[in-house]
Amino acid sequence: MIRILGLSALMLFCIYLVYAYPQIAQKNADVETNATVQEEPETNKDILETIIPEFEYLHEEALDKEVNGYTVETYREYEIYRDKSGKVIKQTPTSNYEYIRYRSY
Repeated sequence: MIRILGLSALMLFCIYLVYAYPQIAQKNADVETNATVQEEPETNKDILETIIPEFEYLHEEALDKEVNGYTVETYREYEIYRDKSGKVIKQTPTSNYEYIRYRSY
């Protein structure tokens, strides 16, 4: 019972502070708008440092070969940076390759 009364008093005190001092809420709103204005003029290099790259294997048709009756397809791993809408900003090849071998008929 005492805990409930204590929590109720604390909640009433917080409500009083919100209505008695609205300038504090306004000051916090100003800080949030200034923070968004400062974030916009980032350079392309700064954006690439904050984006986590995805790694994907893409088919390199120029490197495909015929070996002992098998077709060997070559896939190279790429480090791909995308923006929020999914558009590719930068694509960098890595040194990792994967090979898939198929029997030629």
